[in-house]
Amino acid sequence: MPLVRWLDKHFEPTLIITAISLMTGLLCLQIVLRLFDATIPWAEELARYLFVWAMYLSISYCIKDDRHIRIRVLVDLLPKRGREAVLVLADLIFMAFSMSVAWFGYQVVMRSLALGQIAPALEIPIAVLYCSVLVGSVLNIIRLSSSIWRRVALIRGNRESYQEVQG
Repeated sequence: MPLVRWLDKHFEPTLIITAISLMTGLLCLQIVLRLFDATIPWAEELARYLFVWAMYLSISYCIKDDRHIRIRVLVDLLPKRGREAVLVLADLIFMAFSMSVAWFGYQVVMRSLALGQIAPALEIPIAVLYCSVLVGSVLNIIRLSSSIWRRVALIRGNRESYQEVQG
């Protein structure tokens, strides 16, 4: 259970920080090497891949901490239970969207693998890039499930379930 709690708390931030740090390091190295008329041919492509992965992981991280962008002007005018009910509905809609993105992302990954598409500079399957959509969407679904569970516990007035979900 401690491993699951650690992953729940640190999985996305660890990967995001690693990706952004590698991306920044590679791009800085490219800039310095250009002063000496040298470059690393695969560095910019890898930096783009890392950026895309960091972006999709960031979406689920924002869902976990309830930081994703929303316009809540009207929602905040509602009473507490009404507000939570509307936010559950919003999370359900977002979950349906994430499920459809995961499904289509899976299809794109499989098609890319079947076609044997290879990245020009890195010479790895393009499916590695497309997997970011699939993995990000699955993480979104997991985080949205947790968010919905927490909000339903608040609507029911069940503080113990809410605290259990909070960890």
